[in-house]
Amino acid sequence: MKFSVAYNFDDALLEGMKPYPVYEVYGKLTSDYFGGGRPSFYLPEVDKKALERAVQRVHTQGITFNYLLNTSSTNNLEYTREGQREAEALLEWLVSIGVDSVTVANIYFLRMIKHRYPQLKVRISSHRYTDNPRKVRFWVEQGADYIVVSEVNIHREFKILEAMRKAAGDVELQLIVNNWCRQDCAIAGNHAATLSAASQSQSKGFPLDYCSILCNHIRLSAPVNYLRANWIRPEDLPIYENLGYHNFKIVERNTPTPLLLLRLKAYSERHYDGNLLDLVQNYSYPEEVYNEKDKDSYSNRRMLKYFLKPHMVNLFKMGKVVRFGKTASVLYPRRGPNPVYIDNRALDGFMDRFLAKSCQDIDCESCRYCHRWADKTVSIDPAWAAEMSDIYQDLFNELDGGDFWDPNLQTLLEMAKDFPKQILGSSNP
Repeated sequence: MKFSVAYNFDDALLEGMKPYPVYEVYGKLTSDYFGGGRPSFYLPEVDKKALERAVQRVHTQGITFNYLLNTSSTNNLEYTREGQREAEALLEWLVSIGVDSVTVANIYFLRMIKHRYPQLKVRISSHRYTDNPRKVRFWVEQGADYIVVSEVNIHREFKILEAMRKAAGDVELQLIVNNWCRQDCAIAGNHAATLSAASQSQSKGFPLDYCSILCNHIRLSAPVNYLRANWIRPEDLPIYENLGYHNFKIVERNTPTPLLLLRLKAYSERHYDGNLLDLVQNYSYPEEVYNEKDKDSYSNRRMLKYFLKPHMVNLFKMGKVVRFGKTASVLYPRRGPNPVYIDNRALDGFMDRFLAKSCQDIDCESCRYCHRWADKTVSIDPAWAAEMSDIYQDLFNELDGGDFWDPNLQTLLEMAKDFPKQILGSSNP
């Protein structure tokens, strides 16, 4: 067993990882020319100086550093002179500061790096959705050193995972253990592309993570989706080890150090007593786990930097986004207990059905195995759920109906027009 751990650029994380089999951390600049797999507003503020220091610090602990160049959408910039200059400048700098490997989600980047920078190991991103032996063989034949297995659809298909492991030969396959994307998510590719744009230094778009908002709404509306996901419980790691998988990846890069260490401890010990969401949820972190530096992640400064864009969206509608963020604890700390609770140990035995049977030829709504388990293991605070349902309905009305992008002046004039009614009432004097 060995772990690749999300790096939040906190030195305390490196100290806390010492007792565990961590061989690598991964991270990137908050933004770069091509972008990556997470939006900039979601990530720690990291410039070149901070990243160079981090690589040196990591190496003193005997750990390697993986840089994420895992953009899924580049607007074909890599095939331009400017894009070539930017790619070479970035890669030459990464080599100069001692980065050990790079994760890519682009066949050209793989081949280019192997040709021009052979000292770098290259890993294929989970955003390439490698989910069968044929895809594994393709990446092996193209020179990949590691492959991250698809994050959305294959973790419970054990015969396929076994065939993939055999097809990989000497190339390591890595499993993300605590991703909670919905099983067989139909919009995963769309989501990856929007996330890439939101971490590109030249991006001019509003960083709205619409796919994530929608998926969280779907989970709340149909709680089976909390279980019908691609996570691996710590207790179930031996299933994958018996298939030959020993390289495991822990996410996310926005996670405060105490929670990352809790996740690392749980997976290292193959055991966790508590809420499964402590391990897999990529937001709703409790306020008490944030240190002073972490608090910038939900500061007014940060909100203004990334979301105050009056030339893009209607500022009078931003209050709805803030209300969503605070109530769901997205980009804001959670105060109090998590309103969703999944007793991790109550899921003992949940995997038995998947060990015996595939899901790929079955309609979930006909099977309803996960539905029955969700009924007895997932509990949601009803008052919070009702409030969130109203928030989602209001927010989607604005987004899907287009009002979120109305001109600011138009809304201001409408508010001024309605002002007398608000003061005097709607009846005539």
